[in-house]
Amino acid sequence: MSINSVLEIKAQGAWNGGIRLDNSRFENKGLFFKGDIPVNGQTIEERIGVRTRLAPPEDERIGMSALKNLIETSDLDLSRVKIVIGATNVGDDKYDPGPLIKYPFELLRSSCPQALAFDLYAGCPGFNVGVELIYMLSQTGILERGDLSIIIGAENLHRAKAFRPDDTANIIFGDDALATALETKAILKPVGDYSSRTSETVKVTDDFITGLAEIILDLAGGERISGLIIDNQLGQTVHRIPALAVRVQHRMVELQHPGEAEKGIFSRFKDTLALYEREVESFAFDIMTLDRDPKTVARLARAYVESGKYSPIVSAYLSPDLTAEVILHKGAGFTLVKPEHGVIDTRTITHGCFADYIRAEHEGNDVFGAMDGKGVFLYATRGARPHLAGLLSENDLTLDDTDLLIEHHANFAMIPLTLQ
Repeated sequence: MSINSVLEIKAQGAWNGGIRLDNSRFENKGLFFKGDIPVNGQTIEERIGVRTRLAPPEDERIGMSALKNLIETSDLDLSRVKIVIGATNVGDDKYDPGPLIKYPFELLRSSCPQALAFDLYAGCPGFNVGVELIYMLSQTGILERGDLSIIIGAENLHRAKAFRPDDTANIIFGDDALATALETKAILKPVGDYSSRTSETVKVTDDFITGLAEIILDLAGGERISGLIIDNQLGQTVHRIPALAVRVQHRMVELQHPGEAEKGIFSRFKDTLALYEREVESFAFDIMTLDRDPKTVARLARAYVESGKYSPIVSAYLSPDLTAEVILHKGAGFTLVKPEHGVIDTRTITHGCFADYIRAEHEGNDVFGAMDGKGVFLYATRGARPHLAGLLSENDLTLDDTDLLIEHHANFAMIPLTLQ
């Protein structure tokens, strides 16, 4: 089946405000890079490549500002908006129970009150994961020609005080927001056989990571799953950074490979990465729905299966009281339609073994982000190339066929290393 386009970017809006600051704000703060190198303007520029940054006012929600800019600078018919995604992790307030999309959605509610709105927690690739999700919905007819979806990617880490004052992560991470509207360009109806298997609705124990992992493994019956999506309604930063689904993914791997766990494989970067590439190859991320309807996450997971791209997929709804409903979705005979233009293909892979490289953790009555800088560097520079190569090879392409590659990295030293 040949088709011109399935999904295209329609318009974008951005947060364009803030105060321009140089690196002097980090000097004489008792901060040191690895090797006891003092933090100053010169060392920041040498190690990270950042000269200036923009900081928003304390009272500004920059995701809302980006959405306002999108609305004001485009001619979008907002009544056509069907999906609104907040691709975020901390947002503007680390204490906010979420979903954080509730604030920008108020700008749209009167025009599209029936639109599905939710947060999507997937770390740095959140926007890309959001695009893939919309692509899956467009591939399966849930979104039809002319329907609009909006993704708002926003992090306001300095307002949120996400890291401890003496953490050099404050230097690496910046504040920014972008709102992107995407338009579905085709009406596609999946053809194939869909089936599902649902667990009993159960209340998992205090060790809910293991509890969910065991339920999923029992449902899968030894079959390798392609993805896990959890509607995580726990409402705490420590339970969304990293995403709960990513932690469950890794616990499943540990339970499936007890011998490797006993040998300490999971404490060795190279061996762990190799095991995941060989034995796991699946994605995992959280959403947090605004309407708190358990049917939503199941509907999304089914779209991934009926797209022909992934199968089987597991969806889970986890209530604040730790009541969980888990569904295994399977498909056969479905075929992914690859268009000539617009979004052509996507590929999401998660390595839950490295989830704690960036995490939120309690400190007394507060919560702060913590980062394993070396681990992040290794994962970003060694994990990107095979992932990119996999996407390109599935489409009979190589890196030499690529005209423009845009990478998201913490500093400019990492970019060339991902391609070596």
